[in-house]
Amino acid sequence: MKARALAEALDGRVTGDADAEIARAVHPAEVACERDIAIAITPDTVRLLGASRAHTVLVLEGTELPPRQFGTTIFVRRSRSNLPAITQIFHHRPTINLGIHPSAVVAPDAVIGEDAMVGPLVVIGPGAVIGPRSTILSQATIEDGVTIGADCLIYPGVRIGWGCNIGDRAILHYNVSIGADGFGYVAGRPGAHETAEVAGDCQIEPRRNEQQKVHSLSIVVIGNDVEVGALTAIDRGTLKPTRIGSGTKIDDHVLIGHNVEIGTDCLLCGQVGLAGSVAIGDSVVLGGRVAVADHIKIGDRAVVAAAACVGTNIPAGAVYAGYPAVPRSEAMENLKLLRRLRRLMARGQNIPTSVA
Repeated sequence: MKARALAEALDGRVTGDADAEIARAVHPAEVACERDIAIAITPDTVRLLGASRAHTVLVLEGTELPPRQFGTTIFVRRSRSNLPAITQIFHHRPTINLGIHPSAVVAPDAVIGEDAMVGPLVVIGPGAVIGPRSTILSQATIEDGVTIGADCLIYPGVRIGWGCNIGDRAILHYNVSIGADGFGYVAGRPGAHETAEVAGDCQIEPRRNEQQKVHSLSIVVIGNDVEVGALTAIDRGTLKPTRIGSGTKIDDHVLIGHNVEIGTDCLLCGQVGLAGSVAIGDSVVLGGRVAVADHIKIGDRAVVAAAACVGTNIPAGAVYAGYPAVPRSEAMENLKLLRRLRRLMARGQNIPTSVA
C-alpha cells in the first residue's frame, strides 16, 4: 500500500514521499525496515519517534514531532476510531483458496454459499448451511443442521454443535466450543446442596447419591457481528436456546452456561463465568474473572469490576465490584474499613478489660 492510499483511507493528509510503500503498521520501537510505518497516536509513542528507525510515521494532527526528518508523515484527525481503522486496514487475512479443500469432509446435503472457503480437514455435517464468503479454517467441525451466516471467519479447531445458529460476520477464534451440553444434574435424593440451603450445614450420608444428567435439548443462537475468543465455551440450552446478542464481544476462556441470554453490544472479558439461566441486558461490561450465579439478572449498561462475584440482581446502569459484588461506592468503603481493622485491633489490645 502506498502512503497516499493509506492517508485517503483514514481521511488524513500526507507530507513527504506520498508514494512510499507501506507493508506493516508497527509500534515505533518495532520498526525493522523502510516499509514499516510507525504508529504514534499517544504521548508515549510520540516520544519514542526520536530514537525510532522509522522512515514513515503516522501521527495525530497537531502532534509536535521530534527534531529529525522523516521521509513520509501521515497526519490523521483525533478520533476514538483511529486505532480500529488502522488495524482494520493492516489486519492479517488467512491464506486459503476459494472452494472446498480436497481433504475436507462435507455432507452431500450441506449447503456451501457462494465464494465460501472450506479449509483442510474440516468436517461439515448433514443439513449444515455455510453462508456466502464465509471462511472455515482447518480442522473445524460443523455438526448437523448448523447454520452459519455470511462473511464469517471460523478459526482452526472450532467446534459447533448440532442445530446451532451463527449470524453474519461472526468471528470464532481458535478452539471455541459452541453447543456442548449444559452442566445440569439432579441428585437421586436430597443431598448436601439441598441440606445446606435449608439447614445452613451439610448432613453427609454414607450412601451413594447418584447424579442424574439433565440433557440439553435446545441450541445456541448467536447474532450478527459477534466475536468469540479462543477456548471459550458456550453451552446449549436445556429447553430454550442460549442466546448471544448482536455486536457482543467475548474474550478468551469465558464460560457461558445453558439458557444464558446476553443482550447486544456487551463486553465479556477473560475468564468470565456465567452460570445457567443468567440474563444480561444490552451494553453490559463484565471485567475479567467475574463470576455470576445462576438465574441472576444484570440490567442494561451495567458494569461489573474484575474478579467480582455476583450473587444478586444488578439494576440497569449500576457499577458493582467486590466479593460479594455490591455497588462500587459500598465496595470501596468496605476496603477502607478493612485497611483500618489492624489499627483498630491494635488499639483494642491496649484497652483494659476491667477496672480495679
